[in-house]
Amino acid sequence: MVCIRLLIALLLIVISAGGSTVFAQTPVPPPREDSQFWNETQIVKPLAPRRDLMIIAAIRAGRNWTRPVDERIGLGLVFKVKPYLTIIPTYMHVEYQPFAGRFIHEERLVLNVTSKFSVGKIGFFDRNLLERRVRPGTPDFTVYRNRLQIDHPMRVGKFGFRGYVADEVWYSTQSNGVKRVGWYRNRISVGGFKQLTEKFYAEVFLLYQHDGFTPPGNIPVVGTLFRYTL
Repeated sequence: MVCIRLLIALLLIVISAGGSTVFAQTPVPPPREDSQFWNETQIVKPLAPRRDLMIIAAIRAGRNWTRPVDERIGLGLVFKVKPYLTIIPTYMHVEYQPFAGRFIHEERLVLNVTSKFSVGKIGFFDRNLLERRVRPGTPDFTVYRNRLQIDHPMRVGKFGFRGYVADEVWYSTQSNGVKRVGWYRNRISVGGFKQLTEKFYAEVFLLYQHDGFTPPGNIPVVGTLFRYTL
C-alpha cells in the first residue's frame, strides 16, 4: 500500500511539473517572413471624358500561399486633370489576418495623386498616396506612400509589353507606444504590363517588401493586377 501511495505521489509531481513547464513557455513571437500571392481587380465605368468611377477588389494569399490573409474592397473617383496628372480619392474597407491570432478591421480614406511623363521610349510614373486609417479601439493614423516607376517597351518573341522597375517608400504617424513609427517600409518590384484589348489591361509583377515594424514584414510576392473598362 505504501508503495502504491509513493507511486501516485511521484506521478502527481511529474504531471504538475510538466504542466508548469507548459504554462511557463514564452509566447511564440509573430513571424517576420511570409510568402504571398496578391491579386487586385479594378472595374472602371467612364462617367465623363475626364472622370471615371472605379471599383476595386483585392485578395492576398499568405502564410506561404496557404490561405487568404488580406481582403479589401473599395470605390474611387478618377479625375484626369491633365494628360500627365490623375487624382483619385478612394474609400477602402480592409480586413486582414497577417498571422494566426491577429485580426485587423480597417477603413481607409485615400488620396491618390499620380503624375507621369516620358522621355523618348522611357516612361516615368510617380504615385503619391495619402491614407487616413481608422481601426476600432486604436487611435487613427496617417500613412504616406511614394512609388516611383520607370518602364520601357520590351518583347518576348512576338509578344510586346512594357517592362518596369519600381520602388515605394512608406511613412506612418502611427505610434509604437514610445514614438512615431516614421519611415518603416520599402517595396521594390519588377514587372510587365499591357493593354491586351481596348477594354482589358493586365499586369504581372514580382515584389519584395522589407518592413521593420509590422509583422510579417519581409515578404516576397508574386502579383497580378487586372483592369476592365465597361
